Amino acid sequence: MTPLTDLIARNEDRLLGRILSLAEESGYLRFVPGPPEEWAATLRGLSGSLLQAFRADPSPPSLTPEDVGRNDGLSAFGVAEARKRRREGMPLGIFLGLVKFFRQAYLDLVRTAGLPREEEERLLRYIERFFDRNEVASCVSWTTESVSERVAELQEKHDELSRALRMVATGKEEWEGTLDHVDDMLFLADPHRRIRRCNRTFREFVGRAYSEILGQPFDRLLSEAGIDAALPLGKPVECFHARTGKWFVLRHYPFEDASRSGTRGTIVTLHDATERKKATEELTRKNLRLNEALSALKRSQARVLHQEKMASVGQLAAGVAHEISNPIGFVNSNLSTLAKYLSRIEGFLALQSGCIAAGAPPAHVESVRQQRAGLKIDYIMKDLEDLVRESMEGAERVQRLVADLKGFSGVDESEYRQADLNECLGSTINIAWNEIKEKATVKKEFGEIPRTRCLPHQMNRVFLNLLVNAAHAIEEKGGITVRSWEEDGYVCVSVADTGRGIPEADLSRIFDPFFTTKEVGKGTGLGLNITYDIVKKHNGEITVRSEPGKGTVFTVRIPVVAEV
Repeated sequence: MTPLTDLIARNEDRLLGRILSLAEESGYLRFVPGPPEEWAATLRGLSGSLLQAFRADPSPPSLTPEDVGRNDGLSAFGVAEARKRRREGMPLGIFLGLVKFFRQAYLDLVRTAGLPREEEERLLRYIERFFDRNEVASCVSWTTESVSERVAELQEKHDELSRALRMVATGKEEWEGTLDHVDDMLFLADPHRRIRRCNRTFREFVGRAYSEILGQPFDRLLSEAGIDAALPLGKPVECFHARTGKWFVLRHYPFEDASRSGTRGTIVTLHDATERKKATEELTRKNLRLNEALSALKRSQARVLHQEKMASVGQLAAGVAHEISNPIGFVNSNLSTLAKYLSRIEGFLALQSGCIAAGAPPAHVESVRQQRAGLKIDYIMKDLEDLVRESMEGAERVQRLVADLKGFSGVDESEYRQADLNECLGSTINIAWNEIKEKATVKKEFGEIPRTRCLPHQMNRVFLNLLVNAAHAIEEKGGITVRSWEEDGYVCVSVADTGRGIPEADLSRIFDPFFTTKEVGKGTGLGLNITYDIVKKHNGEITVRSEPGKGTVFTVRIPVVAEV
């Protein structure tokens, strides 16, 4: 065993303590915060490298230009340690400082070992030269590898930049290709209205090459192509191109930079709107024809309304005639009886007159009295009063029925007037009575309601439709309740029946024209539609509630309008 080997082997702890002391005094422990075990491992590795080199050649290592940076067994551990520390992020200056502490610890160990002077100087020169070779090799390796990594990093960034440039170029090519396949004309202009980019459609429209367009004012190019250059850019504008007979819509969009520090230019598009223009004109023509058809339909609806009304009147005519025939019948009967009575009275009066004229004796007077009693002259005179009274009542009934029928079936009024809807209800019930009386009893619950401005005959029509529908909904025998009241500025009228009701699926359709739940031939499907239109015409509303098997309630609400 050599003196150096023995010295290092016996003083490993002393070396470690000296190294840690030097590092702590210089503040290096914050750069190498590892535990003492890691420092001991480094020390053993460095000592092994030093002793192996010393045993191979105890003479001090050379330090010629050929030896500088040479990575041989002498400096292998130092280079490996330098590579490790560099990868951990340690700066080169800190690493060299640590190497200095190790150098100092070995030198101090030799100086204090009490060796002969010649041996001490030889070992000191060897240790100095050993650490010089390791420092040089570590610096060369550190620099070489840093440069290589930097080159590799730069190469990677270069490759990444190249890929990005290729992607940008590809994206630019794809985007320009996409714009060139857009049918609309499109270009980008700078704040001075000079063109910076444009697509193929615009180039073909102005008839110039791309290089001839760039930098040119778009106003002049559009003007030369036949588009009014004075068009404002504040909003979309339609313009006509006389050369092609086409319509274009010109729009503009402000173009700002990514930082939004200010407008960099304007994107302008010209869209071929010829087909839309033609479609709009055709739609306008069709709309006019549709309006004409709508007017004709309204006229037809008015005729249907009148026809429906007349049909209802015709349906009720037989009933009205029957109602009239009853009072007329007993008027005729009473008048016939009255004629007989009058004949008897005439005979009696003639006989009486004869007796009086002849100065009849008492026996004749008695005979006249008996004749008077036999002919029931006194009864006749009393009955005659009743006959006349009944005849007058029948005549009044006829008069009322005729008046109601006349008011209902008269020519439509063109002007609104004040009316009492209770009166309208009463007269309508009279008109519809023949349709109702076989099916239902009518319960009238008329409240106090104000007069309102309306078309009375049309309201009669509404009430008649509701009453007739209520009667038709009752299959055998039932009841109809007609109510009127005032509520929140509206006159309200409801017609409730105990009929079969309306299925829920049909409730949303009952006011549609030509929809009916009645059997074929018993309804036109226009009654409720006409009713709905009349109520809406009065700014009112009509609602319905129904429960199948229990009945239906229609409610009409008409706003109270004072006379103007």
